[in-house]
Amino acid sequence: MSHFTRIKTTLKDKSMLTDALHTLGYEVTQGGSIRGRQGVRAVDLLIRTKDGNGIGFVRDAQGCYNLVADWWGIGRGDHKILSELDGTLSRIQREYAERTILEKTKNDGFSVVERREEPDGSIRIVVRRWT
Repeated sequence: MSHFTRIKTTLKDKSMLTDALHTLGYEVTQGGSIRGRQGVRAVDLLIRTKDGNGIGFVRDAQGCYNLVADWWGIGRGDHKILSELDGTLSRIQREYAERTILEKTKNDGFSVVERREEPDGSIRIVVRRWT
C-alpha cells in the first residue's frame, strides 16, 4: 500500500535548501517525481536514492518545502536515507539557516569575523561592516 508521508518544515528558499542538502552529501535535482508502491508524486526537489523511488521536497501553500516520501513503499537502502533525513532535519535546518544568514550579511556589506560551533550545537557567527 502506498502512503506518502509529509514532514512539515519552515524552509522557504529553494536554492539555500538545495545548497544545504548538497553540503550534507545528498544528490539533489530540481523537479521530478518520487515513486511509491501504488503511485507517483511530483516534487520540487528530488533526492536521488539507491532504490530509485526517491525522496522529495514539495512546496506548500505557505511557500515552505516539506519533506515527502512513501515511507511504507521504499526499499531498505532508501529507508535508511529517509530515516537519516528525518533524524537530521535539524542539521538541514541549521545548515539552511547558516547559509541564509551568511548570504544576507554578505549582501548587506558585512564580512564574517568569526564562526564557531558552541558546545550545545549552536553556531555563533560574528560579522563586521566597515563604514
